[in-house]
Amino acid sequence: MKSLIGTLLIIFISSALKSQTLEDARRLTLNEQYEAASTAFKSLVSKFPVKGDYWYYYGENCLKADEVDSAMTLFNLGIKNDPENLLNFVGLGKALKTSGKLTEASAQFDKALAMGKGKNVDVLVKVAESDIATEPKNLERAFKLLQEAEKKEARSSRIQILTGDAFLENNDGSSAIKYYEKAQEYDPKSPQAALRLGQLWMRARNYQGKDGSKGALEYYQEAIAIDPSYAPGYRELGELYAKAQRYQEAKENYQKYLELSKGNTGARIRYASFLYVTKEYNEALAEINSIWQIDTTRNLLNRLAAYSSYELKNYEDGLKYIENFFSRQPEEKILPTDYAYYGKLLSETGNDSLAIEKLKIAIEKDSTETDLLSDIAALFSKMKKFDQAIGMYQRKAELQKATTNDYYRMGQAYYQLQEFGKADTAFMKVTEIQPKLLVGYLWRARSNSNLDPDTKEGLAKPFYEEVVIKGEEDTLKYQKELMEAYKYLGFYYYLTKDYENARINWEKVRAIDPKDQQALDALKDMKGK
Repeated sequence: MKSLIGTLLIIFISSALKSQTLEDARRLTLNEQYEAASTAFKSLVSKFPVKGDYWYYYGENCLKADEVDSAMTLFNLGIKNDPENLLNFVGLGKALKTSGKLTEASAQFDKALAMGKGKNVDVLVKVAESDIATEPKNLERAFKLLQEAEKKEARSSRIQILTGDAFLENNDGSSAIKYYEKAQEYDPKSPQAALRLGQLWMRARNYQGKDGSKGALEYYQEAIAIDPSYAPGYRELGELYAKAQRYQEAKENYQKYLELSKGNTGARIRYASFLYVTKEYNEALAEINSIWQIDTTRNLLNRLAAYSSYELKNYEDGLKYIENFFSRQPEEKILPTDYAYYGKLLSETGNDSLAIEKLKIAIEKDSTETDLLSDIAALFSKMKKFDQAIGMYQRKAELQKATTNDYYRMGQAYYQLQEFGKADTAFMKVTEIQPKLLVGYLWRARSNSNLDPDTKEGLAKPFYEEVVIKGEEDTLKYQKELMEAYKYLGFYYYLTKDYENARINWEKVRAIDPKDQQALDALKDMKGK
């Protein structure tokens, strides 16, 4: 019996160790199952504390999960327990670089490279990986290190993928493709090269192949066919379908991604971001609140909550979230859109002056966001600072980004300042861009009426005539506008003693409102004329 128990115990221990190999743990990291990977690595380092590789890949898993402090601790433990293993010096360099400690990071990389003497392929590859992936990038060194690594590890899929990454970062997609295809050739069973090719074509906006060629969709599907448990493939498919506005398929793939990545916090944050992008704002907030139940450290969630709350018109909540976000976010990591949403939320909660400040910062940081100029102008108009509003609209017009509505609002601002000639010029742009739009002619008529207060020159006449032509296509909708036009034309024709046309227009007024006193008085006055 003791012999049987001993045999079973040996089998059990062997089975447990097999389930916790380094490759198994690294595979969990690859599938973005960071929490499960941490459990596996923790078991490995507790059993084999002197194996430096275990500490390194444990730390790398933490880095990928954005747990930089934990990663730094693990790399230091790796150096302490296995000082001859150079990977942990590289890992420490990565963690320091991620934290913005560039001088210290560089010292760790240099130490690892010097001690490796160009012979340690893992060191060459991992330093190159950091040079490619983490700011500030050093592509020149990355290429040199990868060339050295390839001399020692021929036909290496990982080296080909990293070289492709370096070329892609260097905006050389054609060369990147060649290296990703080499990686596929060297390791047909790895889904990573197919994923990279899909991401490359996604970047090139080749979403789906044609005439036998492959696009992003086909490469993502290929990655999943190679390994149906490869979580990143489903994530990328989800984002591809979202871009194509195939939201149900996008959601299905993202949910598969969450299932495979075991709902790790990073994956759930990605999913919340996805829900925001697909305009599922209520669901995004529900996911965010669910994450907050277990982790309140991720500031990105405050950003997403603020954006989603704004879109749902929950402005007070949105302002609270954006203020929390700004209080915790380093200045260099604040995006132009953060300032834009901050400004919009401030505006909606009654702080227009501060809103303008934030919106101005947003446009300074990203001059392509010209719609913010319209938002700023609208706030100036609301504050009756019409000259400053006009300045914003003019700036947008100079950039050739002004819309019909911009010219209309500019005209309104000039009108408020009683600069009727300039108002007319702005409204003229409205009629040029959208000649079928009645409102442009109406405001040209009003502007010209003010330029000709005695109606002696009839400056407003051609524009009111246009109002009549367009308004009579839908007399119910444009009743007020037609009344205004008929009254002007009736008065103009009366002044020019064209009583027949004057009578026709005043009768049209009376047809709309039989009790209109002006029409009754005008028709009575013209009796016998």
